[in-house]
Amino acid sequence: MDKIEDMMELLRTMGASVVGTTDEFYGEANDNNGIWISAESTPSLFNYYSEAWGNTFGVNPELNDVVEQHGWFFEWYDAGTMMVWEN
Repeated sequence: MDKIEDMMELLRTMGASVVGTTDEFYGEANDNNGIWISAESTPSLFNYYSEAWGNTFGVNPELNDVVEQHGWFFEWYDAGTMMVWEN
């Protein structure tokens, strides 16, 4: 899986609130277009302040594993906004 649309669909099927692309978030095209997620909409998947999920930095471990297995990774923008980038 290497297409951004495929990853966006996978994230949606796992319950993430996908808002759009990082190009849309920043209002301009970038070299590495990622995925913009409303993390505050799904506290069962994302919790910026939680330490309960170990070394996944506030991402539900199951979701984190699936995304990493497909060659992508999560990065917080702020406590309510998550970005997903392709490695």
